[in-house]
Amino acid sequence: MATGFQFEHPSLNWGAPDVYQEFQRFKQHVEFTFKGPLVKAEPADRAGWLGLWIGQQGREVYKTFVWQENEQDNPDIILGKLETYIRPRTNKRVARFKACQRKQTEGENFDNFVKDLRLLLMDCDYGNTEDILLDLIISGVKHSKVQERMLDKGSDLTIAKAIEIGQQFELSQKQLKMIRGEEILRVSEHSYDKKKDHKGTKQQYRRPPVNTQNNNRQDKRRQDTYHHDHQSKCGNCGTTHGNNRCPAKGTTCKYCKKPDHWLKVCRKRLRKINMIQEVDQNSCDSQDSGDELLYISTVKPRLGETQKIDGL
Repeated sequence: MATGFQFEHPSLNWGAPDVYQEFQRFKQHVEFTFKGPLVKAEPADRAGWLGLWIGQQGREVYKTFVWQENEQDNPDIILGKLETYIRPRTNKRVARFKACQRKQTEGENFDNFVKDLRLLLMDCDYGNTEDILLDLIISGVKHSKVQERMLDKGSDLTIAKAIEIGQQFELSQKQLKMIRGEEILRVSEHSYDKKKDHKGTKQQYRRPPVNTQNNNRQDKRRQDTYHHDHQSKCGNCGTTHGNNRCPAKGTTCKYCKKPDHWLKVCRKRLRKINMIQEVDQNSCDSQDSGDELLYISTVKPRLGETQKIDGL
């Protein structure tokens, strides 16, 4: 059973929420391993490897099987018995209902959506699953522009082409958010720098000179009243206070972990909030417009250039 090189060993998670789907993943990994690293291994050796990969619980199940002569040395028979044991009794009507109800969720990866549809179709007992899979992808994909692109292909649409369209759109959305996010961040930082420079040029109020001792108290009261009425909120704590009396002095921001300011006025946090809100608004606007661009990942356009794919 020894091999001359290392490889990723399959493992079966008996505690998975859907053990049957987990077994299908495990079985595929085993088949690739037998075609790759263990391609020269004898059937009995492969059966031995399989016994290690199914884990302790799998070996307990293995002991309950009834074997004919030499069956225990055949990895295909072992996998078949395990699948029969794990596979639940299915109602094809219920399975078809579940497949038709499956929709791509918010933020779900397109490839994961297609993979889950394939697994659901395994229990549906359809003759031509590829054609049904195409219908389920079109009806269940979240973005309407992907649906339009697939429907435009008509009878020429294949599974491979549908997956390509979904992946291209998904990638273009990520690139679009990245580009817009960088632009918003640059604008936000530029605006912040201008405000900072503007504040630095403000003239401070100077108390007018006093000529007599009798006017000192009146002038001081007028000065304090003026500062109280015209003083802007502190950029470190968000309140108004006298010089060198900031309550945030000596404290640490809970967001950026830097000293001498509070979370509610943290500049790093506020810039990020503004950036996210702007990106979300632009993303919503792009869904309503009919001229959204798809970006091809294999082409890196220069700044300011975009490329259209089949008019989408």
